[in-house]
Amino acid sequence: MNILRLFPISKHRVISISWNGASYNCNPRAIAEKLVEDKNWEVYYAFQEPKKYKDIVKEGIKAIEIGSLEYYYLIATSKFVIANTRFAGYLWPYKKRGQKYIQTMHGGHGIKKVEFDVEECLDRGYIETAKEDTQRTDLMLSDSRYWTNIYRTAFQYTGEIIEKGLPRNDKFLTYSPSSESNKKYLLYTPTFRADGEKSVYAFRTKESIDRVTDALAQKFGGEWYIRISSHPNMRSFYKTIYCFDHPRMIDVGDESELQELMKDSDVLLTDYSSAEMDFSLLKRPVFQLCRDRYQYDRGFYINPEDLPFPYAENEEQLIDNILSFDNDKYLRKLEKFNREVIGLNETGHATEAVVKWILNKLAK
Repeated sequence: MNILRLFPISKHRVISISWNGASYNCNPRAIAEKLVEDKNWEVYYAFQEPKKYKDIVKEGIKAIEIGSLEYYYLIATSKFVIANTRFAGYLWPYKKRGQKYIQTMHGGHGIKKVEFDVEECLDRGYIETAKEDTQRTDLMLSDSRYWTNIYRTAFQYTGEIIEKGLPRNDKFLTYSPSSESNKKYLLYTPTFRADGEKSVYAFRTKESIDRVTDALAQKFGGEWYIRISSHPNMRSFYKTIYCFDHPRMIDVGDESELQELMKDSDVLLTDYSSAEMDFSLLKRPVFQLCRDRYQYDRGFYINPEDLPFPYAENEEQLIDNILSFDNDKYLRKLEKFNREVIGLNETGHATEAVVKWILNKLAK
């Protein structure tokens, strides 16, 4: 590591990483794919298993292996480092003078308390990494006045913020489905529980799946299927939770890009995940199922029942919410919430704003 300090920084070299190398997705992907359109850039993406992604990464981006000598050489010589989770320790032992670090995080405005606002719930090692990560950060990205304020408090970050949206969501502002299909999809994206409790999740039985899909068909028409998306912290065990032998259940938990799944889904169901905020940009129905509303250990900035999304604490209430859903009323509540509570500023040009920031740093 000390020898690598001697190598100079390459001005047009960028290294991106999502979920500590577990995925090719989110804001780092959107930024990397925009940068590589300019042939002057060397763009690298770090993975735990690079062979798994070599045919997926955009042409011009090179997949490299975390922990390899090549990786440590590149992390020491890249002008720009981009990550969506806390990034320090052995993955990035030191930041050189002259390097710029963009911490995109992996979500926008959500309701769960995070970072130093729930310090008592977090591992001590994570807290130390978070402090180091914050000290290194040169830029963070925000989608709203609300989220910018949380960066200042819960993240204890005092540096530069671009409040023009999240790069991964730019596509939502211009997207329209190419055609109507009779086959429709509910995307289920629950968050993880630190205690590993499984009973709080939906679709654990065939009866549950039938009841919800029948209600969706009755309300919206079409033939309904359920896509199960796994939170990265649940990848090792999520397959044991759900009734995947049901013909209407589709396992998409290992797919990298959640935003692509959202684009092709008709309804989203979650509990406390900020995915509901991303999906609502498509102006499609979002439902909540919050079985452990009063036991959830993180606490909330905004109570789930105060969101514009129909709220349920059990399956019976969820089905009632589906059958009584009023789309016009929903869109009015959503618009008011985004304007008055969140101060939403998703512009559709967040990626461009980040690239402009990068170019400005090169000019100085």
